[in-house]
Amino acid sequence: MEKEVKPFLYAMNNNDFNYFYEFESKYEEIKSTTPDILACSFKMIAFIEEKLKELGKWLKNHIFKTVQEEIQFFKELKPKMVSKIIYHQFLIKIESSLPPTKKKKIKHYEKELVKIYDFGMNHKDFYAYYRSKGTYKDEEYFVRRQYKNLWDNCAHIISDSKLCTSHDFILATFMANEILEGYLEKRLEELKGNPTITNSLLYNNLKWTASKVDLVELIYALQLSGAINSGNCDVKEIATNFGKMFNIEIEDNIYRAFIDIKARKTNQTKFLRTITEKLNRKMSEDDS
Repeated sequence: MEKEVKPFLYAMNNNDFNYFYEFESKYEEIKSTTPDILACSFKMIAFIEEKLKELGKWLKNHIFKTVQEEIQFFKELKPKMVSKIIYHQFLIKIESSLPPTKKKKIKHYEKELVKIYDFGMNHKDFYAYYRSKGTYKDEEYFVRRQYKNLWDNCAHIISDSKLCTSHDFILATFMANEILEGYLEKRLEELKGNPTITNSLLYNNLKWTASKVDLVELIYALQLSGAINSGNCDVKEIATNFGKMFNIEIEDNIYRAFIDIKARKTNQTKFLRTITEKLNRKMSEDDS
């Protein structure tokens, strides 16, 4: 008799068979015992596909007791599992097509980062909802409806209206992209090396007192304007140096912060406008 699949929903300290904890444990085991990136990803995909099939069989016959229970499943539990298979699919595609030279590898990884940002912008309203940890549209996004999912690259677990909602796969892709973003940034750091500032004690008394997002806005403006190295430097390199100068950690979140800036519905460059207005006011006051 086939063992019943009993995903763990609310009872965090329950002694029942914990399907998702077991999944995470096995996932970490494969990751720790398979150091080769591609070999690990192929193993992960085979493993996760089997788990998703089991989950699908359970889900087709399961009736959630409450709407909130269904939302938790499709907003928190299932997307985390699906995000991992999406991530490893992306990883295989990226690493198997990696060009041979250092310069081309950098461009290759940077191009993949652009795809991540574009995906966020293509779904910017939902991305803003996800990033802000919104809940007011949960029933619309994470409760199943009768519809046809248009994604053409997903298994039955994300295309059958009994097994998915309108947005749980998009959410899983956001999660996968966040993991992938960290991987790509690490690879770029390894290829480019970490820039250092000599005599950094000189800057120890300088503190950035505006927001991190404001600094990101300034950094992008400087890089795109060609004001630093004639534009021949990466924003993360500039961020690293600014971080050391102003005693603030910013480089790890700079790309994500830029997406948030682009997602602003009004006044996207509000920090630049503010400092421009203050400078103009100062010059006008001095002239009067």
